Amino acid sequence: MAWPDLRSFLAALDDRGDLLRVPGPVDWEYEAVALTRQTSDIQGPALLFDRVRDSAVPCLSGLFAARRRVAWALGVDDDELDAVYREREDRSLPPLVPAGRPACQEVVLTGDQIDLFSLPILRHYELDGGRYVTAGLQVAKDPSTGVRNVSIHRMLLLDRNHLTVFAPLGRHLRTIIERWHEQGEPAPIATAIGTEPATQIASQSRVSFGVDEFGVAGGLRGEPIELARGCTIDVEIPATTEIVIEGRTVPGELVVDGPFGEYPGTYSDAKPTPVLEVTAITMRSGGIYQNTLTGVPMTENHWMMQPAAVSMAWREALKITPEVVAVNVTPGGATRHHVVIAIKKRHPSEGRNLALALLAAPLGAKLVTVVDEEIDVFDPLMVEWAVNTRVQADRDVIIVPNLYSPTLDPSAPAPRTSAKMGIDATAPIGERESYQQPRILGIERFQLGPLLRDWQPPGGERLEARSDR
Repeated sequence: MAWPDLRSFLAALDDRGDLLRVPGPVDWEYEAVALTRQTSDIQGPALLFDRVRDSAVPCLSGLFAARRRVAWALGVDDDELDAVYREREDRSLPPLVPAGRPACQEVVLTGDQIDLFSLPILRHYELDGGRYVTAGLQVAKDPSTGVRNVSIHRMLLLDRNHLTVFAPLGRHLRTIIERWHEQGEPAPIATAIGTEPATQIASQSRVSFGVDEFGVAGGLRGEPIELARGCTIDVEIPATTEIVIEGRTVPGELVVDGPFGEYPGTYSDAKPTPVLEVTAITMRSGGIYQNTLTGVPMTENHWMMQPAAVSMAWREALKITPEVVAVNVTPGGATRHHVVIAIKKRHPSEGRNLALALLAAPLGAKLVTVVDEEIDVFDPLMVEWAVNTRVQADRDVIIVPNLYSPTLDPSAPAPRTSAKMGIDATAPIGERESYQQPRILGIERFQLGPLLRDWQPPGGERLEARSDR
């Protein structure tokens, strides 16, 4: 089903027992994030904090801290998520802008009424540069084409009406900001906090520059997104958004943003970053502020990124071979930097070609491991076993220095630069018999389970015996 707004999704989660209401009070400094970290580590419920220190606005955190909720956001089961996302991502449905006053502008604050400190903006980590907006979807238009871009970038709270916009050079939003500034104009940006859930997932899509992510969101949910025009800027936002921060960048002004605990599980460096001057805060009556946690995998940031990353890896892989069997963009690689891909190999060099193609693709992969079709790419033990038994380092490991890469790798020798590695862990064609796992004939007919019915392990959790090999 297509959720009409965030509130309907939260009501459904509440009915399923997957939303925990915390009456509070909780502190915006560390406490709310600490509780979010703990629920993320067990893929527990989303948290709705009714009372946060210094704010009358409730705060939602950990909405997508479980993969099942990403799937529910698109109305599918967990095991269908990657395939359904990949199928729907290309079914763009252009958004609509109906007439009438939208729900997101039931409350409008401008001028001296603007006070960002009234929002429950959270402090996340010990060394962070301050309090950050982390779940805001920044919406901006290319000044030459008018095409919208929707993406999520952190925003550091500076004062009552100023935030940073941490959009690194090379990212779509930063390109749009630079294009406005080159014309001597501020960039109008609307930050939508608490949108309909499919729109949040669509903001992570890896589409080309010039593709409107609101169209992607429409395709993901099967219905067009309804938008509303901003009150003080010429930018549209989803009409049912809980809270909207409208503003314009300040040309020529950069302030230091960071450090911040980022998605690779390390701190990002402090860097000069564009500044946004807030021109309005609008919201629904009883608006809900939303926070997103990132950091050491897995967090909701990673679960949100994973379907889009898997989809891009599939698309790029299919350009090299039609025999793609399975793709996993691994949790340990922060759902971005390590791709494990299984293929039905038909050419001796196919694994190498595929690894090199994915390393060069804009996915951001730093390591690509290619395995044969019988290897379960979601089982780290089996992937490591394939590497152990099918790889000779001097023959099957490819290291390429100085490739373009994401910005947040602390080991990088230079900004947006990284050495990358491909591992061809496929067996040589014509020699598969020498690499197969030993099997016990008829093992599926013999079951240990009934014999263990009354047995209890000494002080350990009971395990189920495998019968697949």
